[in-house]
Amino acid sequence: MRPMRRLLGAALLLILAGVTSPGAATPPIEPGRILDHIKFLASDDLRGRANGSPELERAGRYIADAFTSAGLKPAGSNGDWFQPFELVAGVAIGDGNVLEMRTRTTSVRLALGRSYYPLAATPSESATILHDVPVVFAGYGISAPGLNYDDYDRLDVRDKAVLIFSHEPQEQQRDSRLNGARPIRETTLYAKAMAARTRGARALLVVSDPTHATDQANYRSFPVDPDPEDQGIPVLRVGRDELAPLIRELDLDARAAMIDRDLIPRSRALTGVTIDYTQALTTNRRTVRNVVGILAGADAVRGQEAIVFGGHYDHVGLGGRFSAAPDKTGEIHNGADDNASGIAALIEIARAAAADRSRFPRSLVFVAFAGEERGLLGSAHYTSDPSVPLASTVAMLNLDMVGRAGGRVEVGGMSTAALRDDVEAAARVAGLDARPGGPGAGRSDDSSFLDRHVPALHFFTGFHDDYHAPSDDWPRIDAAGTARVATLALELAARLAARADRLPFAGP
Repeated sequence: MRPMRRLLGAALLLILAGVTSPGAATPPIEPGRILDHIKFLASDDLRGRANGSPELERAGRYIADAFTSAGLKPAGSNGDWFQPFELVAGVAIGDGNVLEMRTRTTSVRLALGRSYYPLAATPSESATILHDVPVVFAGYGISAPGLNYDDYDRLDVRDKAVLIFSHEPQEQQRDSRLNGARPIRETTLYAKAMAARTRGARALLVVSDPTHATDQANYRSFPVDPDPEDQGIPVLRVGRDELAPLIRELDLDARAAMIDRDLIPRSRALTGVTIDYTQALTTNRRTVRNVVGILAGADAVRGQEAIVFGGHYDHVGLGGRFSAAPDKTGEIHNGADDNASGIAALIEIARAAAADRSRFPRSLVFVAFAGEERGLLGSAHYTSDPSVPLASTVAMLNLDMVGRAGGRVEVGGMSTAALRDDVEAAARVAGLDARPGGPGAGRSDDSSFLDRHVPALHFFTGFHDDYHAPSDDWPRIDAAGTARVATLALELAARLAARADRLPFAGP
């Protein structure tokens, strides 16, 4: 961690003589300016601001320029605006990827990006080669003993490839003990992969189940945005049409129909069935950058402490495994609400605060995080190397998805009575209905600060059907509402900055 005085000493000397009078009014946050930022950040030119992309770099430079214009000083790692760190951003596809499945009489050779693709893979510098590996059929790949259903009961899968159907049996029966149309944890890809891996399987092959008229997987999307999960073993989505001759020969659809009828597993070894699999995928490591600016506090003593404003500026690019609309992978996911809205609010909060420094005895640090969509990586990096020591950071205010207010905002983290009073007072100034709530623990960058025992609030206007979809575009933004959320955060920061005491940490 860098000492606070290295960042603030010169700035404090420059501003203390020119602090505006305590009675000065903070300039209003203008919806038009908010919308202009969102239009740029969520434009097709920025192609969804994927981590590791040139477009994310372009967005970062835009934010740095906006911080400059707002009146902030740079607070990055090297005296500039940026705090670089490295992350994994998808995979690079090498030569020779192929999957072949054989019975005693039939052989099917599948091509990456046409008839199969990895849902999960572990990239490596050398190719992964599975040769002549036996295949077993494990129904739907579900292990739910608590619901009296286990496709792996008395099935030996060690050192074998496991072939399963997608979805679950009795999917449309609401009275099913597997919950029917209400998915259970055991039917997720993660749970199915773990069930196979922990039993010693070497690969998991997933084919569309016969109750769905069409294979819903988008095989051609993988080469466009190659970004599989890592579940410890290859998990391969396999084209039903291409595998149809083997499905018929092995009578697997009939077994699925029987499972669907009575929920009795029909798993079995597939005698004489083997696969060959070659995987040539290597990790893409990319450097991305948080953008960090600071507004020195108006008080020489309390100015050594800071309030952090944060929001992430990365999004999901062309979708890939992060898309909520997998069939739309390859289309630009612009992320107007998620989270161009929060960054626009961040910029305009900085502008308003810099125009009225006297309201902020404590310093304000503004951080646009990269890497949020890949696991809150930017905020985790900042908290491990903060511009102001975390011991001197009195609070963090996070703005993530604040573009659909409609007169109300959810505020996560109001865990003390005194803080609730401050939020309600700030909400009255902003003209908003501020309600306790939020997207859930661990869902955004405030979590990285809570993990370090820094009080943190999250401003959030709710999930919607456009979340992580190409339809999250700027015309759907409530610019006036976003400006009100920004005003609420600004007013709350003014109250926290002027407190005589430190805000107590009461837990997440």
